[in-house]
Amino acid sequence: MTQIVLAPLLIILLASGPLPGGASAALAATTAPQTPSLALLPAPGPASPAAVNNPIVTENQQPGTNAWLLGSPRADDTANQMKGYWSAVSAKAGDTITLYATTNPAQSFTLDIYRMGWYQGWGGRLRLTTSLTGISQTPCTPDATTGMIACNWTGSYSLTIPNDWLSGVYLGLLTNAAGFRNNTIFVVRDDRPAPFLYQQSINTDQAYNNYPSDGTTGKSLYTFNSFGANTISSQTRAVKVSFDRPYSQGGFDQVDEIEFLRWIERMGYDVTYQTDVDTHANPGGLRNHKAVLSVGHDEYWSKEMRDGFEGARDGGVNLAFFAADTSEVQVRYEASAAGVANRVIVCYKDASIDPVQGPTTTVQWRMPPVNRPEQLMTGVTITGLSYSGNYPLVVMNTSPHWIYANTNFKDGDSVAGLVGYEMDKVDSAYALPAWQSHTILSQSPFTDANGSSGISNSHIYLAPSGAWVWASGTIAWSRGLDGYWYQRADARIQQMTANLFNAFLNGAPLDTLFMTVPTTAIAGQPFTIDVTAADSLGNPIAQYGGTAHFSSSDTASGTQLPPDSKLTKGQGSFSVTLTTAGPQTITVSDAAASKTTTVPITVSAAPASRFALATSGNPTVGTSFTFTVAAQDQYGNTDTGYAGTVHFTSSDTSAVLPANATLTNGQGSFSATLTKAGAQTIVATDTATAAITGTLALNVHGTAGSLDVAVPATARAGQAFSVAVTARNSDGTIATGYTGTVHFTSSDTATGVVLPPDSTLTSGQGTFSATLVKAGTQTITAADSANALSTTVSVAISAASATKLVLASSASPVAGTSFGFTIKAQDQFGNTDLAYAGTVHFTSTDAATGVALPADTMLSNGQATLAATLVRAGAQTITGRDTVSATITGTLSVNVRAAAATKLVLSSGATPTAGATFSFSVTAQDQFGNTDTGYAGTVHFTSSDTSAGVVLPPDSTLTSGQGTFSATLVKAGTQTITGRDTVTATITGTLSVTVRAGAAASLTLDAPGSAKAGQAFTVSVTLKDQYGNVATGYRGTVHFATSDPLPTVVLPADYTFTAADAGTHTFTQGVTLWTIPSQTVSATDTVNASLTQFKWVNVNLL
Repeated sequence: MTQIVLAPLLIILLASGPLPGGASAALAATTAPQTPSLALLPAPGPASPAAVNNPIVTENQQPGTNAWLLGSPRADDTANQMKGYWSAVSAKAGDTITLYATTNPAQSFTLDIYRMGWYQGWGGRLRLTTSLTGISQTPCTPDATTGMIACNWTGSYSLTIPNDWLSGVYLGLLTNAAGFRNNTIFVVRDDRPAPFLYQQSINTDQAYNNYPSDGTTGKSLYTFNSFGANTISSQTRAVKVSFDRPYSQGGFDQVDEIEFLRWIERMGYDVTYQTDVDTHANPGGLRNHKAVLSVGHDEYWSKEMRDGFEGARDGGVNLAFFAADTSEVQVRYEASAAGVANRVIVCYKDASIDPVQGPTTTVQWRMPPVNRPEQLMTGVTITGLSYSGNYPLVVMNTSPHWIYANTNFKDGDSVAGLVGYEMDKVDSAYALPAWQSHTILSQSPFTDANGSSGISNSHIYLAPSGAWVWASGTIAWSRGLDGYWYQRADARIQQMTANLFNAFLNGAPLDTLFMTVPTTAIAGQPFTIDVTAADSLGNPIAQYGGTAHFSSSDTASGTQLPPDSKLTKGQGSFSVTLTTAGPQTITVSDAAASKTTTVPITVSAAPASRFALATSGNPTVGTSFTFTVAAQDQYGNTDTGYAGTVHFTSSDTSAVLPANATLTNGQGSFSATLTKAGAQTIVATDTATAAITGTLALNVHGTAGSLDVAVPATARAGQAFSVAVTARNSDGTIATGYTGTVHFTSSDTATGVVLPPDSTLTSGQGTFSATLVKAGTQTITAADSANALSTTVSVAISAASATKLVLASSASPVAGTSFGFTIKAQDQFGNTDLAYAGTVHFTSTDAATGVALPADTMLSNGQATLAATLVRAGAQTITGRDTVSATITGTLSVNVRAAAATKLVLSSGATPTAGATFSFSVTAQDQFGNTDTGYAGTVHFTSSDTSAGVVLPPDSTLTSGQGTFSATLVKAGTQTITGRDTVTATITGTLSVTVRAGAAASLTLDAPGSAKAGQAFTVSVTLKDQYGNVATGYRGTVHFATSDPLPTVVLPADYTFTAADAGTHTFTQGVTLWTIPSQTVSATDTVNASLTQFKWVNVNLL
């Protein structure tokens, strides 16, 4: 910005300060690539051609490095340790450019050339390294009048651009033998028509370049950083600056451009590069691209540049200004002293001292005599700058605009650090460019360098050509795209930018297909519809490449719709012809974009060209009937405006016809009476235009007096037979004109009956098919209720062949008692097959001894009555089966009752313990083992165990022939319990159980009454329960003791009983006593001391 001269650029990339991520200069070439926040980047989609192997994608797959970072020590403009510049700002493959370099003192130096891009996050790719001999060049001095400093140095190195160097921004890193570094810059261009063209703003870099910035000599186009004597400007600033000099201090100084370059190449957009000097030299080349990008600080423009940008815009090329203070000041170019074109920038900034007056005077574009505010191109105007830090970007108009798609932005949302250091706004003091629509997309407050409050705007407009023009309104937009320097990458800003680029490539997203259709049309007459592919703001999408498909509710023959079509710059006009009168619709759709628009239209009929006559059914001789007449156009639409008169004639010259008549809204209803049967016509004709005519063809019926029905005398069930119906006149002749409907019924209403549907006759006759299923005499009736006609005939139906046997019985059989049942051979409809001659074999589910079934039997007239005896109670079946055809079968299910009880069955699953109660069951059974549920006797119980303590049930009755009881026995071993009917002693039964002894209750020690001293004798121990049963389950341990005090006494060791002992154990020769005359021997359970006994033994001398 030329009017505010406070400080140089916000951040000098190669000036002092830490490297990205805090890396030191010494590590600059080895640190990992910095990719802060880049995970936020949207995946490549339609907006990103990263899926396509374009040159940018291929290039960025190459190895990267961050050795291009300047690091330190850095050359300065006082000592000039290492400085250089190139003979051209750009070059193509095959071109040769010269490096002019100085070293102080003279020493060797290296040249490393890097292409800037993404390269897996490293930011650059090394393309050339060479060692060169340096010299100390002559100092560069300013021109006294203009202040221009142009170095006239000797060339140090000539570079011919290799063919495989892709278009891009290239940095030349110069490092002298002492390690001092300096950066140079040039652009490799290829002039190919890539979708995107990136313009590097070299003009602005030179405008601010004050080399040598030594405090005494250097000059730029600004007073704030110019030194030495005043120039023609009356200030220290120069009015001309030369490209033939190094950049001051570290060199290339555009941080925001680097973050933009990283992002655009990471996303894989197909982009080519040139400088603003190249745009000046070939402004028409801008039109070879879909979009031109101005990034960062792009302040100084020539007229050729401005004209080229505006011409490209007006030719449909999209423009994007990711910058602020764009095109504020006009410059001219001059050749260098050596005659090289465009090596000097001329900018007086004051019309009064500029020798050239008119459109190219070098003042602000908005000032006289130029009077071309930059807002007419960019849509915004510089509004301020701030050096105190960047401000938040505050978005607005988020809901309607396609640029915010998938960002989740809401009005008032903000993104920190994106507004600065120079800012633009939509300035009401200047006109906006011609536009189809424009939108302010951000309203961001800031405080400028002078302490004043301001607003920054991001802005977009659609030019009449269909080109979009975007202005970020801030230099720092790129910081939201890549986090390499400032760690401010924001997924929403990335998505907005991707949306913008998608619109540049493919047009704004399709929101609506607008269609303009006339409100009315006439059938058969073409009319025009207009279709516009529009974005969310209603703007035509010039780049719309979809296919418009047309359809209509009118699908009649003759309707003509446009074929599937492309639009031209998002718009198209088409011809449509509809043929069906009434409300109709026309629909345009783009299936790929899921967009559909339907518009209504009312179609009216064309003038009538015919009459359409209609009636329901055919009339009867002598009976008046109604018919209608409609005046129709050629498509069958009723001409509601028809005003002619209709005349009627008939092939029946005796007919009673309507008089001449007019129609109402093109229609009329009339009556006529015909007198002749058979084929007749009524003709309607316009009385003025004979070509407007129509005919009604009729089949006039006579009257029928009766219906004759003929059927066969006999038929079999389930087999179809013919039914013939004849309508006869009263004189007995066939009523060929009969049109009545005959309805059929039958006395047989069983399932499976098939009767003819309601039918009409042909020339008074008809033959139909019927199927009856119920054997016996049945009837079929044919009736016409409308004409009071009805006739009934009979047919004898015989059963079909037997398919099954049906067994039945009313008996409730008793086991062992014969009962009767019937058997019938039936067809599928349940009719008895009287002719059945098969033999039936019988089986039963009851296969027990005593069952008696009928022998194989032949039926008489398809049926028989037989007897059987079953013995097993419960559900049983008897099955009869034809001995030849096994599929002819049938089953009788009966519930057999038990006979009277003959025995009692006692059972128990228990193994009782002496003295413990156990359960057992009693069942009263007949001789076949069936439970007699009706048994009502009383059962008395006895037992083989008559010991005290035995408990038996009292005399008891059973429930449904069964009962469960409990008993207690005390004698161990095999015992029985017997139940016996108290009246009929033969009804009895016995339960046998094995009673186990109870727990040990006493211990018995058996020992001899006398023994000799010193001689062993035998003892035994027996454990018994409380009832005196040997406790066979005893597993305790027995301890022996004696009153004999001598140590030579021998006693059995403690002994634990086992199952083999069965409660008794003998200790053979287990005891030896010594002391006379009498001693005791005792045995005691080691746990239960109550289980004990001792015996006296008389001890005798040997």
